[in-house]
Amino acid sequence: MAMKPEVEKLRSLAQLDVDAVGAYDAALARVREPLVRERLNEFRADHVRHVRDLNTFIVELGGEPLELRPDLKGAAMKGLTAMTSLMGTEAALMAMLGNEEITNRVYEMALHFEWSAPVRRLVQSHRRDEERHITWIRDAVRVRPWAGDELGAPV
Repeated sequence: MAMKPEVEKLRSLAQLDVDAVGAYDAALARVREPLVRERLNEFRADHVRHVRDLNTFIVELGGEPLELRPDLKGAAMKGLTAMTSLMGTEAALMAMLGNEEITNRVYEMALHFEWSAPVRRLVQSHRRDEERHITWIRDAVRVRPWAGDELGAPV
């Protein structure tokens, strides 16, 4: 039986967030700076919440929920992030910047789909989270708050 287009798109978004969780796990395994770890953990939790929220609508629409298990693309994203993160915090953040650029683009494109009003509100909320993630990561790469006196300063 074919899935409804709305369910297919929601599952695609949820898979994107599942894959992002894996990438955050890879970065967090290497980053030691407390401020950066705190933010990466926060962003990882957002992606887990996104999967949970999207799964709610997927089930309501008759689809099968996703588990927190990356697909092939997610495994590649996690592997690349893990390898890059071996070079330090800045490299880990650069890898995460690339990953967040993808999630931001996909969520932006998702806003062009004809969603029901509650799903549209959810997708817009997730899009704002993605904007917050990419903004912080860009600023952190630029300012490098872990490298000097600004360690406690918010970015």
